[in-house]
Amino acid sequence: MSEIKTEIKIQIIKLIEIAYSKNDGLTGKLLASSGRFSLAVDDTGVMTLSGKAGAVKMNVSKEMSDMGLDFRYASLYFAPRNNGDIRYTGSVGFKDYASISISSSLNIEELILRCSGLLCIAARLLKNPFSKVDASLKAHGVSQ
Repeated sequence: MSEIKTEIKIQIIKLIEIAYSKNDGLTGKLLASSGRFSLAVDDTGVMTLSGKAGAVKMNVSKEMSDMGLDFRYASLYFAPRNNGDIRYTGSVGFKDYASISISSSLNIEELILRCSGLLCIAARLLKNPFSKVDASLKAHGVSQ
């Protein structure tokens, strides 16, 4: 059962990354806000990420299929913590299995630095602005 929950946690993070790729500005505001927000996926593959900052709604059925997920639904609630983590709790239901309750946390900085949207690229550059320059110089045989 713990392997299934670990896989679900990974897929939840992927769903948030998908929201970044579709609307990184509003998704970033939702994740960075001090208030609670929610993520819901219905049986048609429509995902809604919503909170005080607004709502991001998109069809993720193709992405979920690509991830090998056979959702019936997902309903998760997120609460930011003072240390930069976001605590989440909720349930995920599958077409061939009963629903599974899940509770965990994720580090928002790690999430932003992993994703691929424009906001994420900017965050990585701000985190270490000289890493690409250093790598380029090293690749061309220039030592510092």
